[in-house]
Amino acid sequence: VSRLPRTGLKNLAYQRHYIKITRLLDKMNHDYAGRIPIYPEFKQQVIYEALRVCHCIRKEPDEKIRQRMIAEVFVSGMFKRMVSNICSVKLGYQVLLWAIRFSQWRDKALTPRRLAHLTLDS
Repeated sequence: VSRLPRTGLKNLAYQRHYIKITRLLDKMNHDYAGRIPIYPEFKQQVIYEALRVCHCIRKEPDEKIRQRMIAEVFVSGMFKRMVSNICSVKLGYQVLLWAIRFSQWRDKALTPRRLAHLTLDS
């Protein structure tokens, strides 16, 4: 039922699943790198799942939830996974665009870790 519109805390909880998916896909790529060839499509999939989260952040109407989602992207390491899995110019450009957007949207007064703790406490 992923077609249902989600906003607020429900959206935040739902996006955590996609953040976890990016972590698991990246872990699989690293675990099997010595046994099978890692094709560019495997790395692309990590970025595509991460871009889903980015687009949901853009569409989130509640500013506080948006700040918490941006903080989770950085604290969970999802943004580092996006950067480390760049394998084409197109994906590199998309990751660069999202880095600029996050830099503009992020509340500089709050550190990502502090926001993430607020996220975990609620």
